[in-house]
Amino acid sequence: MKSVLIAILKTVVTALLFYLLFRKVDFPEFAATLKHARYDVLIFSFCILWIGHSMCVFRWRMLMRPLMPVASVARLLGIYCIGLFFNLTFPTVVGGDVVKMYYAGKPSRRFAESFAATFLDRDTGMLAMMLIAVTATMIHPVRLDGIPVSLIIWSAFLAFIVANGIIFAPRLHRIFVNFLRGLRFNGLAGRVDTISGVFQTIARHRGVLAMSLVISLVNQLFVIAVVWITAIGLRIGVPFPYFLVFVPVITLISMIPISLNGMGLREYAFVALFSAIGVDRESGIALGLVSSAIIVLSAIPGGVVYIFFRSRADLEQMARLETDLS
Repeated sequence: MKSVLIAILKTVVTALLFYLLFRKVDFPEFAATLKHARYDVLIFSFCILWIGHSMCVFRWRMLMRPLMPVASVARLLGIYCIGLFFNLTFPTVVGGDVVKMYYAGKPSRRFAESFAATFLDRDTGMLAMMLIAVTATMIHPVRLDGIPVSLIIWSAFLAFIVANGIIFAPRLHRIFVNFLRGLRFNGLAGRVDTISGVFQTIARHRGVLAMSLVISLVNQLFVIAVVWITAIGLRIGVPFPYFLVFVPVITLISMIPISLNGMGLREYAFVALFSAIGVDRESGIALGLVSSAIIVLSAIPGGVVYIFFRSRADLEQMARLETDLS
């Protein structure tokens, strides 16, 4: 019941955001922007996104190797696609990550290890995104009236570093586990202790972590390039350095859990940032919507793959795992 209520509230917020976004739009101009787009370039940006997805699968598999038996690349690609599909169709707390964790860990029943690999896969991607953003703000500072871009990026980066320090510090883990046991949350303490041990195992494989970060940096540049190429396809002339700063900020904003999978928030962020450097509102909305559409289209194959994986028992297991993680 609680999850249904949250989904309804997010739907209402999403609808409200889109209403506020479109109420001042010049629709003929908006339609003209889409009509005169270079669709060959937009298709190219879609292909670039899939190169990035393939790199993510390789990174995920590499992080699994020190922890658990690893499935074939083809199977992991299928699971990754299902995760993309769930992220866009199931408005849950962790969605696609739970699906990936479950199906990757199901053959060996090593869900703690699968969780750690999936978490680190996302974690290194976030670290790479923030490193690119903070570097870009130092090399090419972006100053926008009313939007503290550098403050947003640096605050998020420092919070991220602190959180990871807590995750990988054994002493802090022990303090936290003892605190949970003192509150008589013994089951939760046991799960945290197990996952903590897995993190300490992967922390000893520094070469794997370093390579995953390198892959993540390249992958994030691909993700940023997708938005830049999309802008070119829409005939929006903005220098590439702005995308190095704006795309990470837009990603961070879209992760605020008040709308369905960041919809509405993402488009609002596009308009706010790009209009501040002279891009008209209609083009900003078009860029946000087309960028989101490319992501949605890339997730559709996961729905087809899921037909061959799904079972009622799996859905029940995933629901329990998601409740534990939440």
